[in-house]
Amino acid sequence: MHIYDYIIIGSGLTGLTIAQRLSTETTNVLVLESLDDIGGLNRPVTFADQHINNGLRFFPATESGLKALDNLENQLGLKLVKSVSENNPETYEASGYKSFVGFGNHAPEFYDQFSYFLSAKQVELHLQPWQWVQLLKEKFQGTLLTKSFVTKLGFENLEAKNPNLTHVVVNGNKTYHGHNFIFTAPIKELTYILPDEIMNIRLKSKINKSTSWQAVCVDLFHPQETEMKENLFVLNGTTDDDLGPCIGKFITKDMSQWLSFIDHELAEETENVGLVLKKIKRQIKRAFPEVSEKIQKERIFVSSSISGAELKLSANLTYPHVENLWIGSATTNTSPNLLGSLQTAQLILASLGFDPQMAYVEKTDVAEKITQEASI
Repeated sequence: MHIYDYIIIGSGLTGLTIAQRLSTETTNVLVLESLDDIGGLNRPVTFADQHINNGLRFFPATESGLKALDNLENQLGLKLVKSVSENNPETYEASGYKSFVGFGNHAPEFYDQFSYFLSAKQVELHLQPWQWVQLLKEKFQGTLLTKSFVTKLGFENLEAKNPNLTHVVVNGNKTYHGHNFIFTAPIKELTYILPDEIMNIRLKSKINKSTSWQAVCVDLFHPQETEMKENLFVLNGTTDDDLGPCIGKFITKDMSQWLSFIDHELAEETENVGLVLKKIKRQIKRAFPEVSEKIQKERIFVSSSISGAELKLSANLTYPHVENLWIGSATTNTSPNLLGSLQTAQLILASLGFDPQMAYVEKTDVAEKITQEASI
């Protein structure tokens, strides 16, 4: 029977960051991904014959954000930060475009998710997050299995004070054994795979009833000659409803990405998602009629849960009384989005004894590397 040193559940940015670093010390690492491709929410997608991020991406140039990026640069051996610039989002009113100054007393319920995009400064990146995922995959030296949905976590001595997690069951019939386990999927999935002796029914119910948000994303391809501004746009219009605003950006002169948020329970009804999409498109048409008239392609994507319930963990981020199960779900991080994913990965690595400040290889200029390799 083969026993892995580490089994990582989830191959999103958090899981891959952890996995690649661990594989520099041991190749006996297994990553399990339920989808047919790696990367989670940050996997690359092809739209209008171009590789783009799987939805709008933004990285805040805060102290914690720059530190997290510096750690990832050390791990990849590449300079990712191109520059730091002011973030000046605009909105649209009847009088035209104007600086967005806030929501006043009408902040949306999902403000914690939305405010991530309103940081005073932003990072201009050499490489996009979908390229980070590709690089981490290339550098990973362990075993990566897709279409592998974890259906159960198996324990020895369930009645003991500190039961030992020994294996995972995948797709209901395949078992993989390991010494250490790292869970990086949305926290609500734990309620389905942990036995009641480890996570009692009351806690499972609390987690499942907690509010979490999903992103509703719209990518638009609209060939047109007008040079568009590069800043973010916050659009809400004058409609009095509970759907909230959307935010977006023109990533090229002929392509833009937009998103809003919806409660995960409401998202179970396709009609509710449709209402959010309808409002997003209505606000784009109001602010950018010339763009709306020339849309040739669109891509719609609804994310999995990107926030979650609070879960009390041990000081080293292990599940209480299960000393070999680390919880690396970014949905529990106080920082959302890309920053939360990187911070969570780096916290887990630190708890495992890996120094995130260590430069594993000398940083190379990205432009030079791309020139040498032609593509990544």
